[in-house]
Amino acid sequence: MRSRKALALWALAVGYAATIFLLSAFPVPAPAEAAVRVGDKALHLLEYAGFALLLSLAIASAPAPRVRLLAPWIALAGAVLYAASDELHQAFVPGRDASFLDLGADVAGAAIGAAVHGVWAWRERRAAVSGTSPP
Repeated sequence: MRSRKALALWALAVGYAATIFLLSAFPVPAPAEAAVRVGDKALHLLEYAGFALLLSLAIASAPAPRVRLLAPWIALAGAVLYAASDELHQAFVPGRDASFLDLGADVAGAAIGAAVHGVWAWRERRAAVSGTSPP
């Protein structure tokens, strides 16, 4: 059962990354970005919070306990590297540009997503040790 769950989590994380890449390849902001009435940086933050959370969950499905423990940190590093590569990719797309402000929003979002999983996993471990279930 664990391998099916792990496969599904990895498929979601990779699919999410592919979606980010595809949306970044459009010469102008995607139609969904124009329709949403929030700032560009908020979209970047939400985009990478979701990515880091999915990536952290996928990494935490590893059989090695040390990898599971470090999953939020590994996911944060992976999401930040992916965000940097995405900004570089956008430098070559007509109508787009690479922006350090966008990268900053991506990093902030990735930190939030990784932290959400980190806190959740910590509470799960704490509850397992004490024999209670988290609220």
